[in-house]
Parts: sequence; structure tokens; C-alpha cells
Amino acid sequence: MKLLNFKPAALSAALVAAAITPAYADIIVSEVDAAGSATTTYAADWFELTNTGAAAVSISGWKMDDNSNAFASAVALRGVTSIAAGQSVVFVEGNTTGSTDATIDANFETAWFGSNIPSGFVIGNYGGSGVGLSQTTDAVNIFNSTGTWITGVNFGASALGNTFDNAAGLSGVTISQFSVAGINGAFTSHNGVEVGSPGTVPVPAAVWLFTSALAGFLGISRRKS
Repeated sequence: MKLLNFKPAALSAALVAAAITPAYADIIVSEVDAAGSATTTYAADWFELTNTGAAAVSISGWKMDDNSNAFASAVALRGVTSIAAGQSVVFVEGNTTGSTDATIDANFETAWFGSNIPSGFVIGNYGGSGVGLSQTTDAVNIFNSTGTWITGVNFGASALGNTFDNAAGLSGVTISQFSVAGINGAFTSHNGVEVGSPGTVPVPAAVWLFTSALAGFLGISRRKS
């Protein structure tokens, strides 16, 4: 058997680098509701981040901005510090201090789910001057704690009724697909006002996760054989 000529120091450095490098590319903006602020129930815009990867991703210190796309004007994501593999997390707009978060979150959950909040549903918040999502044209841009742009989408005009569906996982482009009940996990909200899929892993992302897990399983099986 031929031994590979690995230098211990170089190998250790590579392993450490691999261990601490986050899978940022696995995070997508999977849904946007720029018309949420027009509701009479929770009255707040929101967006959803989904981790399409096979490992949890830390989002500690991450921020969002709208179409100004500048880390300097971005505001913190609150209440969630990590997104598990295959998890979708909703971020609802509150005020700058976060003092309104609990009330808005409770109203959001009631509007969408009534008293039947899905098991494992996770909600976070954001808020601050200049980051309100416009129903005319705007964007959601996500930065990590050091100011590196991670992902984002632009979108055009929207009206109360349907969220923007980005189950395709597009990034850095303009999305225009609206949510349709029965497609990519979308449903009509409990109060009958909106159609979307808050907290639900988009179907394409779920398929990708299943395929990745299956490939990993088959790889392990082959090695055992």
C-alpha cells in the first residue's frame, strides 16, 4: 500500500480550516412578504431563511439590509443564532429596540396558524431605521458578522395576498414567483388573508437535502462493502 505524503502541520491546518468554514452558500432567502405590513393582524413585513445544507450554520451577528445593500445600514437578526440543516426560519420586522417582538410574533403565529402552531416552528426578528420592505420594489440582503454579503434577492411590486416564493434558491437576482396554495408547501393562512409557507422547508430544498443524505448513505454503504 502506498502511503500518501501528508505533512502533519499542513494536514492539521487543513482540517481546522474545514471545521471552522461555515457553509454560507447553503443559506437562501426562501420567501419574502413585503406586504405583511398591510395586514391588520400582525402588521409587519417578513422574510424567511432556509438552510439547504447538511449541517447547522451559525448566524450569530448576521444582519439584513434592503435594496441599499450596505452593511453599514444593515440591522441585526434577533432571536435566532443558528439554522439547523433543512430548517426554515422566519424573521419578522419589529422596531429598533425589539420591544415589540413578542407581540408581533404572537400575532403573526395566530394569523398564519391559529392555535395550531407547527412543531419546530422558529421565528426571529429584525428592525431599524431604513429597512422597511416596500411593496413597489425592494430587496432583502443578508450579511455575516464581518460584513460579507451572503445571499439576497430583489423583488418587484406586491400586494397583500401572496408572498414571494423562492423555493428555487435563487440568489442575487430578482424573484417574481408568488406563492400558490399546494405548491412548494404553500397554504392559505388561518385568517384567510394570505398564501405562503412560513417555516416550511421549500420542496426543491427538501428534495436536495434528501438527495444529499441519500448520496452520503450510499457512499458509506459502498465503503463498508
